[in-house]
Amino acid sequence: MTFYLIRHGETDWNRQNRLQGIEDIELNGTGVSQSYGCARAFRNIPVDRILTSPLKRAKATAEIMAETLNAGPVIVEQDLTERDFGKLSGLRYEDRETLFARNEDPCMEPRENVIERFMNVLYRYLDAEAADSIVVVSHGASINVILSHLSGGDIGTGKTILKNTCISKLSCIGREFTIELYNLSPDEFFKTT
Repeated sequence: MTFYLIRHGETDWNRQNRLQGIEDIELNGTGVSQSYGCARAFRNIPVDRILTSPLKRAKATAEIMAETLNAGPVIVEQDLTERDFGKLSGLRYEDRETLFARNEDPCMEPRENVIERFMNVLYRYLDAEAADSIVVVSHGASINVILSHLSGGDIGTGKTILKNTCISKLSCIGREFTIELYNLSPDEFFKTT
């Protein structure tokens, strides 16, 4: 089975370098265009299912992909939502330092929680043998946590800045995941198909 992890298209908060977390921010015009471009990158790949976070930016990206690829209805999975950044939500990256300088607890969702909930979704579809090819539209921090977890820290959180609509490919044999590709733009990904 293959899972394609896709970060949602751009939002205004992405452009402003704000941490979105679980804030429900919509795609901007660029994000909509990026989502269509991402869908076109899959034109040579049969997509059996498209799963998405319930947040508007991910759901809109997934719906554009499903419509473009005739991939059936999008399946909303609550556990694919973005990491909760607590008090950091809405702050620009440079403003985070002020919070940390005051030694204030940002009340962020623990990394282990993100791993557990996200991986539970993947395992559920894997165990059900629900499909051969599943697209998972989610968020930068959550996907990075998963990439870090699966790579033993070689890539992901703290090492990889995921681009909007980037694609990471996971193959799975048994219950073992292998990262085949990560953080590819749709054009880069299409060249691998």
